[in-house]
Amino acid sequence: MKAAVVRGKQRLEIEDVPTPVPGPSDVLIKIKYNGLCGSDVHRFQYGAAEEGSIMGHEYIGEVVQTGQNVTLWKEGDRVVGGGGRPPEPTGSVFRNARYSAQSVGFKSPKWGGFAEFITLPEWAPSRIPENVPDEMAVLAEPCAIAVHAVRRSDFRVGDDAVVMGAGPIGLLVQQVLKAGGANNIYVSEPAPARAEAAVKLGATRVFDPASEKVVEEIVELTGGLGVPVAFDAAAAKPTLQQGLEMVQRGGQVLVVSMAWVDVPLLTVEWIGREVEMKAAYGSTPEDWATVLTLMERGQIDHKPMIPDDSFIGFDQMQSSMERLMSPDEHIQLVLAP
Repeated sequence: MKAAVVRGKQRLEIEDVPTPVPGPSDVLIKIKYNGLCGSDVHRFQYGAAEEGSIMGHEYIGEVVQTGQNVTLWKEGDRVVGGGGRPPEPTGSVFRNARYSAQSVGFKSPKWGGFAEFITLPEWAPSRIPENVPDEMAVLAEPCAIAVHAVRRSDFRVGDDAVVMGAGPIGLLVQQVLKAGGANNIYVSEPAPARAEAAVKLGATRVFDPASEKVVEEIVELTGGLGVPVAFDAAAAKPTLQQGLEMVQRGGQVLVVSMAWVDVPLLTVEWIGREVEMKAAYGSTPEDWATVLTLMERGQIDHKPMIPDDSFIGFDQMQSSMERLMSPDEHIQLVLAP
């Protein structure tokens, strides 16, 4: 089978590799789509992926072979590549240890979804609801991150909120907030295509931080108080400071992005309002289940995020990863192996 293999910093090679063989309790999945995640781009950009590894974790596909002990799946089942609950508690390093998302949390699997096939233990995938198209289902993993971020936040039904950054995570946070009963949702995004998508998805107002004074505008729109919660989905140098300035007294900035450069903070501008900064990372099986329910109910819209020209082949992987290092016209690119 073909796969995009890491062969150095900012270098992918399309190679023929052995098709994986499922074990007794595994399923073999033929991958239909795999989204190019920002974390994949960061691994590519900063050389954080291991030599010879295959990145990719936002994938969906069809079960084409099952191990002899598999009871949960049959050939032809449509699945997303995650969301299942492991039979034993795992990941104690995430619960109990001090670690860096750049190191432990950012290690690439040896075998990911930028390939034609992948094997998973039978507990790992989740079933795609019948009325959910594949083009929507491929957003399940990043949408689970968005659900997790909103759940981690202090957001309450009827609140105003700000989303800084209208990339895939930011646009999905926006949709989850809307599904959760947000009042006004303000979005800050300089890239025209992403700003336009935020408008199509129902943002109350979209600001261009390159030409508008976002903090002042938000404070004025909220009667001089600021919003209860702002979500930093941008990881740009000024966004964390802006978020801390635009929330109300006792408000919260929920960080759901990862900056790979130093982020300056001027505490005197917000410490007197006793605001809080909180982080969200990854997702849980409950978050995935919620996402698939939202999709089944039609509360997630994929079309503004994944227009027809978003789908690429293996021959475009290298150039696409390079473009996403400084995204402009694209929101979410999807590999169709």
